[in-house]
Amino acid sequence: MNGPRLMTENRFRILLVEDNPGDAFLVKTLLEETGERFEIEHRSDLASAMALLNDVSPDGAFDVVLLDLTLPDSSGVETIRRIRSCANSAPVVVLTGHKDEELAFEALQHGAEDYLTKEFPDGRTIRRSIRYAIERSRAEQALKESEERYRKLVELAPELISVLSGEEIAYINQQGVSILHGSDSSELVGRSFMEMVHPDSREIMGEYIARYAGGYTGRADFVIMCRRGDGENVELEVSAIAFTHEGAPAMLMLAEDVTEKRKIERQLVQTSKLATLGEMAASVAHEMNQPLNVIRMAADTCALQYELEKVQPSFQRERLSLISGQTRRMAEIIRHLQIYSRPDEDDFELFDPMRAVTRAVDMVEHDCRLAGIVVDVVPAAENCQVLGRQVQLEQVLVNMLTNARDAITENGDDAGGIGGLIRLTAMLDADQEVLRIAINDNGGGVPEDAIGLIFHPFFTTKDVGKGTGLGLSVSYGIVEGMGGHIDVRNEGDGACFEIVLPAVHIGENAGNDVDDPDDAPLLPQQERLPETRPRNLRIMVVDDEIDAMEIIAAYLEAQGFSVSAASDGEDALALAGVVQPDILITDIRMPQMDGNSLVRALRERNPALPVIVMTGHPGDADRPVEDGDDAPVMVMSKPLDLKELLATLDEISEVVAG
Repeated sequence: MNGPRLMTENRFRILLVEDNPGDAFLVKTLLEETGERFEIEHRSDLASAMALLNDVSPDGAFDVVLLDLTLPDSSGVETIRRIRSCANSAPVVVLTGHKDEELAFEALQHGAEDYLTKEFPDGRTIRRSIRYAIERSRAEQALKESEERYRKLVELAPELISVLSGEEIAYINQQGVSILHGSDSSELVGRSFMEMVHPDSREIMGEYIARYAGGYTGRADFVIMCRRGDGENVELEVSAIAFTHEGAPAMLMLAEDVTEKRKIERQLVQTSKLATLGEMAASVAHEMNQPLNVIRMAADTCALQYELEKVQPSFQRERLSLISGQTRRMAEIIRHLQIYSRPDEDDFELFDPMRAVTRAVDMVEHDCRLAGIVVDVVPAAENCQVLGRQVQLEQVLVNMLTNARDAITENGDDAGGIGGLIRLTAMLDADQEVLRIAINDNGGGVPEDAIGLIFHPFFTTKDVGKGTGLGLSVSYGIVEGMGGHIDVRNEGDGACFEIVLPAVHIGENAGNDVDDPDDAPLLPQQERLPETRPRNLRIMVVDDEIDAMEIIAAYLEAQGFSVSAASDGEDALALAGVVQPDILITDIRMPQMDGNSLVRALRERNPALPVIVMTGHPGDADRPVEDGDDAPVMVMSKPLDLKELLATLDEISEVVAG
């Protein structure tokens, strides 16, 4: 059914449906007396009136239908329904000789715009009713069209749009159905939205549902994880506002599926980290060469004493202790590089940001020193903690320090002979509860027209081939994910990049000094070797690195254990059938049969077999072989501390003996 056509001012096209010629003549006469122009078509029965409406073109459509309810071929409110079913119907004003208020009300319910009896005082009454019917019909049509437009906008929106009445889904658009993997909105309407929320997100989702159901009127932005109908997880960025559903407070939720976006962001972060490691290769090599140099010289001096047959036990112990300390130092460098380079999948946690500062400066300082650049660090006056991933903040700082180094190197001629200087300043704003880490350089600054673009992906001010343009974009995303932001401006003769992060526990001890292995002394204290004593346990050592296997076996034999050794999993499995080991020490990553497969095979024979797993890959520690109630699995990182291994074996021995 089409809406009313646009009529010319003071000209109405009217269809009069009236079987009484006298009443029809009276209506025409009264309308003519109003002085307005009316074009009236008269029909005396419903059938001919409907035929006219169905045949008329849209350009010739009627503005209003004046309809008698007592026609030869139809009577009552059914007449209204039939006339309105025509293709080019118009607003209906009912004309009847009956003064029946109940009939009038029923007529309005069935689509009539107005109701008039035929006892007309004058034409103005009819004219007023006609105008009212037309304007009301137009308003209703405009409202319907507006509602239809918005309905289509909502249905075709690329985001999930849903109305939640408490936990119940009162409405969800087609994109929401697609995101949550239902085939029809009717499958989801009426269900609890919490059924689709991942357990890790139910607390925060439940909190906002309760808040809006209780009458909260503000806006909320948060991130949740949902579980699709096919079992896959989907990450949603949600914006919620107050809404009313059936007279009760509800929540209108607009959510964007950011699953792929987050995946790409993680890939960009990882790409940026690996690119940074590539750029820092020379610095890393220097960091490794330093302890290697000490180890080589200490070993050579020990060997020289044997060659000269002038062995001094105290000298040998000192040098061996020095070697042990330097291997710990190298192990920490390698461990940190492994942690830095692996994908960031750990949960956010509180950490001391100055640790990230120290690590980042350590990574770039050697290259800066070679370029004649001084790196000056001004720590914050008080301790604090921030929430996030420490290694990601290190990545941001390394990127910014490297950019500062490059800017100084490329603009060295403009430094006025002052020399390169990078100053990193950490400042706490206790009132606003934020930490500011500013990195200033004297590298000439950022072009003014580039400041607004500098965090855009793939934008770079470096020469072609000297930058991907991802570093600052990724850095901004990392800091934003931690609830902060990065400001950039020119100060003095260089640029200033300032990281602003929410800070907690301001002025308190960071609380993790003791737990961080990097703070352990590089050179171990002189320790008296443990006293050798008989240990009545059979140990099996398995490692495809034969030198390592033989050293571990010899050390444990010297400590009184009965030791058998194998260089691969298959040989170990065969040997275990003979020696029946009480404890297994095995590497994880080996050719043919790896450590996990070996453990599972031996546990089939002896479910209570205790296992010590050795690994040089930090990720292996996150997915060890399953523990048994009486068969623990302990993970030790390479390079192995043999004293720590001995202590672990003694602990297991007590359990086995018990």
